Amino acid sequence: MILETKNLSKSFGQRKAVDGLNLEIPEGSVYGFLGPNGSGKSTTIRMMTALILPDEGEVFIQGNSVQKMGNKALTHVGALIERADFYKHLSGETNLEMLARIDGTDFSRIQYVLGRIGLGKRGHDKVKTYSQGMKQRLGIAQALLSNPKLLILDEPTNGLDPQGMKEVRDLIRDLSSEGITIFISSHLLDEVQKVCSHVAMINLGKLITTGEVNTLLTDSGFLITEVSVDQTDIAHDLLKVQGWVHQCDIVDDKLRVSLGKDHISEMVQMLVQNDIQVSAVIPRTSLEDLFLSKVGTESVIV
Repeated sequence: MILETKNLSKSFGQRKAVDGLNLEIPEGSVYGFLGPNGSGKSTTIRMMTALILPDEGEVFIQGNSVQKMGNKALTHVGALIERADFYKHLSGETNLEMLARIDGTDFSRIQYVLGRIGLGKRGHDKVKTYSQGMKQRLGIAQALLSNPKLLILDEPTNGLDPQGMKEVRDLIRDLSSEGITIFISSHLLDEVQKVCSHVAMINLGKLITTGEVNTLLTDSGFLITEVSVDQTDIAHDLLKVQGWVHQCDIVDDKLRVSLGKDHISEMVQMLVQNDIQVSAVIPRTSLEDLFLSKVGTESVIV
């Protein structure tokens, strides 16, 4: 494990932001740290990177305690915490030179990271001319200056348009293929599902579930099934009162039914027996569906 948290806890006044959190991040993984806004993700990352102290527990990076060793434990860690912020009247290259000078990083590394994140031809341009996606990629370039083995990204696609999200997503895949372990905090579960090999889900500071993405979805024990019928309202009223239906909603004139995997044929048979024509049944399960099944719909994923 390249990163571990053991019984990590942090309170602000009467509010417990992180509550006894235990995580194990395998080396070489793309690890999604998921939950709604206010669930404790950013507080956890700030403890991981020694920006704040935990009330209890420790963070270990490559076996070294961050709380005991401080920056020495963070030697091979790069981090982008929240939105990238740079001097807009200076070029991307000059911004990185300032950061490299502070950290004692060789300037030769700057051109490499600019090229690596796709800004090799825009490095001399002022940051104020960059799109939000380019600024975010420049933030990742800053995190790569130290040639990290572990990259920690806090909400890297937050506020980006679809093109910017895709650019960051593709970059994460490329960096992972080079052997960098990437820890991504996000409330955008669908985005994370596209790139992550492992996930941990938290809510109100507590760990809900963790594991490999494919295993969690395969073993979830339920399906979210999209059903197209000719009498949507009647079918909805019929299904929502069945004990084996977890939840039934009408979305875009289709039924969205949460039920156990073994009940699909029973659902179709019941609809047909009640003279309801079924034209399509499409099973699907996503990380968002899994999250909502664990905590209920009161936790909103934006």
